[in-house]
Amino acid sequence: MQKLNNSEIKVTEVISFILGQFRNERIYHGLEVTSELILIARILHQRFKINNGIKVKEDKLITLAKDEVLKEIKNDEYFELIKNFIKDYRQFRDKNIN
Repeated sequence: MQKLNNSEIKVTEVISFILGQFRNERIYHGLEVTSELILIARILHQRFKINNGIKVKEDKLITLAKDEVLKEIKNDEYFELIKNFIKDYRQFRDKNIN
């Protein structure tokens, strides 16, 4: 069995957490959920690689999906809530790290 690299371990941890939440809520793990998790995993893996200074080939599927999401979220009722959550999280993290 191949040993996972650091970004693969992080992606596995996130996907495991999501699956645990789905199991707790008794969400059916069908093909649709699997495809969503694959997309999430691809995005995370790419992001972790970029963050670690590893050059990655552009994934057109990810780019297309992100562009569509960005178009949609600007009109989403939770957009401001999510923006504030991210801002508050950064402030909380920075305060507790320093």
